[in-house]
Amino acid sequence: MKKGFTLVELLIVIALIAILSVAVLATINPIEQSNKAKDSTVQNDAAEVMNAYERYYTVKQTYPWMDVDNSATITGADIAWFGTTKLAGAALCTSNVVNATPNSECNAYDNPGLLISTDELKDSFLNKGYTSLATGDPNYNSSDLNLLWIDKRSSAEHNSIYVCYIPKAKSNRTSANRLYKPVLTDGVVTGLTETVPADFASGYPVAAFTFATPATSMFKCVP
Repeated sequence: MKKGFTLVELLIVIALIAILSVAVLATINPIEQSNKAKDSTVQNDAAEVMNAYERYYTVKQTYPWMDVDNSATITGADIAWFGTTKLAGAALCTSNVVNATPNSECNAYDNPGLLISTDELKDSFLNKGYTSLATGDPNYNSSDLNLLWIDKRSSAEHNSIYVCYIPKAKSNRTSANRLYKPVLTDGVVTGLTETVPADFASGYPVAAFTFATPATSMFKCVP
């Protein structure tokens, strides 16, 4: 007489398979893995942009935000500037506005800025979403979460340049990472400052940092 599995045994096996499947998915977490891959790509792009600024300065002894400043408010390389890559000062895209300043928004996402017109960056950067504008850009997003943020410090801070982004992966939002908090002026991000351990609870940022907007995000920077 042949013996088979009972219904109870089959249900137990199915339940065990389901539990193991959930455990494997929790370990792999495809969304987190995808976000880590995106962060890695953006970090590499940020490093390339930062190197382009350094090469530009080596050749011209000025930074791009100085050369697009028709109001001449930035008169030397030791003066700080902060802005995103959809502004003319970041020099990925450009503005044709009369008397434009580094904080003038680009006229079009695919209008090449000084870094591209001088061949310090490839024009493919215009199709990566870092110059997103509300019209015409297929990479447009309704927030600024996908932009790069340029933080040029003054001579008092050794003239350092940081190119920053908002990480998407949770593993890049922990106290193990060197993260920067936004400095807010009337609710607008106007600078970044390095965090301190007290800002973290159990390895993650405090609840105020929801990563829903730039003002409630934390930033990773290169270098």
